[in-house]
Amino acid sequence: MLDFQQVLTAARQLPKPSQAKLVSALLKETASTPDMPAQPLIGLSEAELRALAESTLAPRHIQRLRQLLRLNRERKLTRALKAELGALLEESDQVALLKAKANYTLNLYTAR
Repeated sequence: MLDFQQVLTAARQLPKPSQAKLVSALLKETASTPDMPAQPLIGLSEAELRALAESTLAPRHIQRLRQLLRLNRERKLTRALKAELGALLEESDQVALLKAKANYTLNLYTAR
C-alpha cells in the first residue's frame, strides 16, 4: 500500500490539468464522506470563483519551477535549491487546490 508521500509524489508528476481533475475528483469524493465533507468557497461572487478557477502560478514561478525540476532530474540541486523547489511545488499544490475548490463551488451553484 502506498503512503501519502508516495501518492503526492506521483500526483505531482501528472500534467497540471490532470492534477486539477484529480483534486476535483477527491473533493467530490470527500463530499460524500460524512466525516470529511468538502468545503465550498463561500462569500465569493461567481466572477471571483471563475477567476480563481482559471488562476495559474505566476509566469516567473512557472519558469523557475521548470528550471529546478530540470536540475532535479539532472541531480544538480543543492540543499537550498531543493528547499526552493519544495516551496514552489507547495505553491503549485495550493493553486491547484484553490482552483479545484472554486470549480467545486461553481458546480454546486450551477447544480441548483
